[in-house]
Amino acid sequence: MPGRVKLDNKSAVLLHHHNYQDNSLIVHFFVQDEGKVSALARGVKNSRKSRYALLQPFQQLIISLSGKGELLTLTQIESGTQNWPLKGKSLYCAYYINELLLHLLPAHTDCSAIFSLYNEVLKLLSQNTAQETMHYEIPLRLFELKILEFLGYGLNLTHDFQSGEKVTVDKNYFYQLDSGPSLLENKQVQSIMISGQTLIALSRNQFNEQKTLQECKQLLKWALSQHLDKPLKSRELFKQLYGRKSN
Repeated sequence: MPGRVKLDNKSAVLLHHHNYQDNSLIVHFFVQDEGKVSALARGVKNSRKSRYALLQPFQQLIISLSGKGELLTLTQIESGTQNWPLKGKSLYCAYYINELLLHLLPAHTDCSAIFSLYNEVLKLLSQNTAQETMHYEIPLRLFELKILEFLGYGLNLTHDFQSGEKVTVDKNYFYQLDSGPSLLENKQVQSIMISGQTLIALSRNQFNEQKTLQECKQLLKWALSQHLDKPLKSRELFKQLYGRKSN
């Protein structure tokens, strides 16, 4: 990122932070019209104005940043008007979303569409007070699908890539990530079996049946893994806490 940058009063959420020296933090924000932005929060642990207390995930922040290069300096922070009270499985699902964004979001790129989706998904997760499985899996699958599309890795869900025919609900398909579904298996290329019903439901953002959710989860997890350089810690933590079925 060339030249000096000054960002004032930007709407953002915290994705992650880690210690830097004795009293400072390196913080990674998701800024509405800037994508992922990393900054040095200098001396924040000794701040008399409780800036450190504001550096928590799942709440809207209003921040100002300045500097040169990829690591800016946090100059101002205050709380915004939104926060998402999360607990239980919904909380760990939100951490999973943050970790996805930390690894996949482009830096200093307008990501307003994903920012709006992030707000909506966290709102849905915070409303899942009964901790019902479908109520947190549906927002997760929607978020995974949309972030793949936003990053330019959208999936072919509607047509057999070999015949050109539309996918039908009564058939099962071999799905190849770089091409899409086909009725014919190519054993030299990795693929997974998925129903036409699931592909059509996914193309319509409809996740109303457990079988559809399970197959969507398998496909989207596979697609996302191609763009992640290491396993996500949030998935492993979810497994430890809630058993083998993870987000």
